Amino acid sequence: MLAAHHAENTRRSRQAMVELVRAGYQIGPPPYGYRALRIRVTGPAGHSKLRVVLVPDWRTAAVVRQIFNWRVDDGLKFAAIARHLNGDPRQYPVPAATGQWTAKAVRRIVTNVKYTGRQVWARTVAGRPVPVEQWVTSAPRVHEPLVDERTFRAAQPPSTLTQQVCHVL
Repeated sequence: MLAAHHAENTRRSRQAMVELVRAGYQIGPPPYGYRALRIRVTGPAGHSKLRVVLVPDWRTAAVVRQIFNWRVDDGLKFAAIARHLNGDPRQYPVPAATGQWTAKAVRRIVTNVKYTGRQVWARTVAGRPVPVEQWVTSAPRVHEPLVDERTFRAAQPPSTLTQQVCHVL
């Protein structure tokens, strides 16, 4: 009986997350380049709730755009972009989570669909990538995009997963 209760709670929690993402609300911390804005939303039953939407952070949004420009216009690899960013930490603030720019941090930005103005959730399960067709995504432009979809596609590394990401757009 406890297992059935747990399974039902898990199903209901997942469904709630899916509804939030599809409605365009942010779950978790905002990605680099954005900040979280709490808004009050009134549901059909008249109850109001706080929700989080993404808005560009003027300083770090410019860094995200520069990363995509270096990648698309100059053909730079992730490690080369990280070196450029680390060369001027005043102009290119470091992500708080990493303490310095790394190729992995740059790759995480370049492959994050959220920069196109969509919400996305469930890209991984237990740290492993999930097929793109199983991702939960919102409609386009639920928040201000930092890059257009053409630029996003052009910046993607040549791997099967990231090429499949382009089919989401």
